[in-house]
Amino acid sequence: MLASDHSPQKLELLKDNACLRISWQQGEVTDINYEDLRRYCACAFCRANGSVGKADLAGSSEVTGIHLMGSSGLQICFSDGHDRGIFPWGYLWAIAKGKGWQHFNETD
Repeated sequence: MLASDHSPQKLELLKDNACLRISWQQGEVTDINYEDLRRYCACAFCRANGSVGKADLAGSSEVTGIHLMGSSGLQICFSDGHDRGIFPWGYLWAIAKGKGWQHFNETD
């Protein structure tokens, strides 16, 4: 199944665990920690700076909010003011499965 075939049923920000919990339509539940969400932001700024997938973002990974972007994904707001990235559902699935940007369109 392609990562792009995934869509969520329920979203929860678990502040105590510092993660985003996603219950997927297929029945699986995944947790993505805030550090990984920030690390894999693939907005134009992060791509241009080559920072997608980099681990040197200490102190900037707290999620302060999420916003649905229609039916295609989430906008995630971080404590460092970074809030321009859109995370499509398939990309969140890839992150949850330990894959990064380069695996976004690959099959499982």
